Amino acid sequence: MSKTNERPLKILITSMISVGHLNACLGIGLLLHKRGHDVYFAHYLKNRSVIESNGMKFISLSEYNNNSDYIIHEDLPRPPGFFKSKFDHAMKFSPLEMIKDELNSNKDNVGFLSLLEASIGENYSMLNIIDQLKPDVCLTDYLWVMPWMVKVNIPVVPIMSTSPNDLYNGPPLMSGYSINSSPQLWKEYNSLRERSELRFVARASEIFSSFGVEYVPRTYAKQLGIYIYPGPLDYKELGPPMKPWMRLDSAIRLTSSTEFVIPDKLKDGPGKLVYVSMGTLASTVPEMMNMMISALSKSPHRFIISTGPFGDSYKLYDNMWGDKYLDQVSILPKVDLFITHGGSNSLIESLTVGKPLLVIPQFGDQLANGQRIVDLKLGDKINLWEFNEEKLVEKIDLVLNDDLIRANVARVAEELKKSDSTNEVCSAIENLARAKEPSV
Repeated sequence: MSKTNERPLKILITSMISVGHLNACLGIGLLLHKRGHDVYFAHYLKNRSVIESNGMKFISLSEYNNNSDYIIHEDLPRPPGFFKSKFDHAMKFSPLEMIKDELNSNKDNVGFLSLLEASIGENYSMLNIIDQLKPDVCLTDYLWVMPWMVKVNIPVVPIMSTSPNDLYNGPPLMSGYSINSSPQLWKEYNSLRERSELRFVARASEIFSSFGVEYVPRTYAKQLGIYIYPGPLDYKELGPPMKPWMRLDSAIRLTSSTEFVIPDKLKDGPGKLVYVSMGTLASTVPEMMNMMISALSKSPHRFIISTGPFGDSYKLYDNMWGDKYLDQVSILPKVDLFITHGGSNSLIESLTVGKPLLVIPQFGDQLANGQRIVDLKLGDKINLWEFNEEKLVEKIDLVLNDDLIRANVARVAEELKKSDSTNEVCSAIENLARAKEPSV
């Protein structure tokens, strides 16, 4: 704790159901727990053990929902075939072409709308939890602001665990554009994005109104907002981020205490050792995984593959070993390269231990993250609509043999080790929680 004579704070954390948002909040909750605070985490029953293993007290969202019209979902509600459809579109269209196609076919924001509807019950849960627990401060990580965050009378700190593009006047989050792209392209994409979000904003406004508050956009932070993104990757070229947001370089959760042992099948083989993970969501698309596995079988290197929930159905070749669920944090220090979908947590975990990246983005902020890695020469990327087996095999060798990439990644890892953002952010949360009239 920053001041030993002050009482521990009662801190409440929650996040949307997606694994990336959960993991980011576990990381920041762990930081606050280590500073001596009482940290409570309101979430879904299936995540109780991982929350408690990170030193926090678990609260079940479903037990506090007193509105039977809106149940708490234990799984991501998605339209049938949602991720397969996303994959198919990403194989055919660039982000600009995709958003045009979605607008023309009137399919925009179907996935976000389903998530929005499914989250209504969580507002009732959080209002009841806050009323009974009476925390000093709340931290929450969603892709949008929830009505309860505006309605409560205690400080609420939104967490942004995705790429922070929306906090800057630069390349749009899901466009995949470079910082060096024409601002006219940014403007065109943003115009289409605003059109695609009209139905979401209209429905969100109705939900906010039902709770007696006005709708606010994703970047809303009343007193303090925290975005989790490595400082060396941040968009400093564009000036400071939107106020009152501040950066936390990394927030890495606790994982298995068992050291990862390289399987005998791969231990003494030829070539470099590469870890492959396409993320929790995309790994549910067999077509995506089989495409990757087939291409990697033609490489001279060795691969550890996170195969996802359908891993039993995939044929792994002689230069591969994999399992459905792997401890990524313990694997990354052992490998030479990380092939990833480009989620922000994966970027942070890889760069913290000095590993270059080959990003194959699919949707969301993965596109921005992949381009940022290219712009800063920390690795490379392959867009799905440009993917072929030869390109993947070639890019692996290019990244592994690039001296500048290796040097840049090593520099970033050193910068992250020296960062004081953890202390600065935790102190800001503590000061906000203890202030009678909080301000930044």
